[in-house]
Amino acid sequence: MANLKRVSKNTSLQAPTMGLNAKDAVANMKPKFATTIENWFPTPSSVDVRKGYVSHATGLSGDVETLAAYNTGTSQRLFAAANGNIYDATASGAVGDAVVSSLSNSRFQYINMGTAGGFFLIMVNGEDRLLRYTGSAWQQDGDGSADITGVNTANIIHINNFKSRIFMVERDSFNVWYLPVASIGGAATKLDLSSFFRLGGYIMAMVNWTIDNSAGIDDYAAFITSEGEVVVYAGTDPSSASTWALQGTFRMGSPIGRRCFMKVGADVMVITVDGAFPLSKSMLVDRTQLGLALSDNISPLINKDVQDYKGNFGWQPIYHPIGNKLIVNVPVVENIRTKQYVMNTQHGAWTVYSGWNANCFETMNDTLYFGGASTVYIGDTGYNDNGGNITAVCQQAFSYFGDSGQNKKFTLARPVFLSEGTVTPAVLINTDFQETRTTVSASFSGGVGAAWDEEYWDDAEWTGGDTLTAKWQTVTGVGFSAGVRVVTSTKDIAVKWQSTDFVYELGATL
Repeated sequence: MANLKRVSKNTSLQAPTMGLNAKDAVANMKPKFATTIENWFPTPSSVDVRKGYVSHATGLSGDVETLAAYNTGTSQRLFAAANGNIYDATASGAVGDAVVSSLSNSRFQYINMGTAGGFFLIMVNGEDRLLRYTGSAWQQDGDGSADITGVNTANIIHINNFKSRIFMVERDSFNVWYLPVASIGGAATKLDLSSFFRLGGYIMAMVNWTIDNSAGIDDYAAFITSEGEVVVYAGTDPSSASTWALQGTFRMGSPIGRRCFMKVGADVMVITVDGAFPLSKSMLVDRTQLGLALSDNISPLINKDVQDYKGNFGWQPIYHPIGNKLIVNVPVVENIRTKQYVMNTQHGAWTVYSGWNANCFETMNDTLYFGGASTVYIGDTGYNDNGGNITAVCQQAFSYFGDSGQNKKFTLARPVFLSEGTVTPAVLINTDFQETRTTVSASFSGGVGAAWDEEYWDDAEWTGGDTLTAKWQTVTGVGFSAGVRVVTSTKDIAVKWQSTDFVYELGATL
């Protein structure tokens, strides 16, 4: 007969510092992962409530769909495009009149480029003639300032600066136009790449890709089509066979949107229907080898989002170095609701952010900006969402607690936090891989204590930075395996989840 004597045990698990895992079977997943994680940011040592955002520039006349930074090193300007107008959004507060108006759309691609004549921000949107900011004034192709001939720049949808030469992609075609070296105007020459692509479509983007091989380190020009075909060239002058040579072709998943890529070190990450892939990996493997994607742990989620939201404007990856974040923006409802997949670049852990309804992102002076409805926000700052609470939810992966064949009755759980105030989370035990959402309310209070030199010694409680919060909560759950679900709702305090303690009774061995 089985031994029915109940034995109370206690144990502790580290918080799920490796973040979201949507790839592995839940029965095989280690507790260092989470099956659900939203608005927590996993670090190598803790899982922290994400930072918030604050309003920066207000009063724009519609949805902000482009943010473009002009940065010379000594002069920085941030421009925002909304409802066919461009505004100077550098300063906080209400913006003034539009610096450019009556445009056909606000969805621009842009570059910064320096020449002997100055430093320029150059923008294209596939409908209006190319725009150029000089540092003091706006110019438009055809106004006589530095005109481009040979091509109608109203048809240019993508622009790139490769080896001091401007390349421009013509909308819905395989035509790429380029200008003379170190020039922002002049005669454009057509580079027709149609013979290299077998799957049809059009060129989606051109990227600069740095490769270190036997010939040394060099930049290569990679042209990516809407069908995921990639052609790679080396050289400087496409008009000369001696200085422009085809290096190879390969295929990856179809890219998502014009803003599908991001430079990460020497490599280029591309958001595709298969996930987030570095070009260096895509070149070497077949599309079926998805394990090489940066987004491997969350590939099923990205793939589903691509199926559901592929046609929506707003897909964009961006690297926020000072925050150790690689962010992939996902437009759930175009210009209304978005979410972000966020990877900690220190150790590759993923999480999901909600509440940042961003149409576009930009970084300037190590500050992360995003555009929303009539407003430009600063993201990843403070610990409130423009004055509101931040609600964070996490379901830690299930554990057998060392006894896979023995039933357990869970009675107590104690999440351990370091925080700047008192945190009372909502805590729920889920068992045997069934995830139930908690309906218990979470609460918090800010840091307490007296300011130095304002109260009497021995009469006041002094503040001392992060405080340890560890409170037992009654939980109910019976099963062979269990995982804790932790929900917090906080404002203006930093919260770092360290671990969770459990008390449970062992039942019979079955």
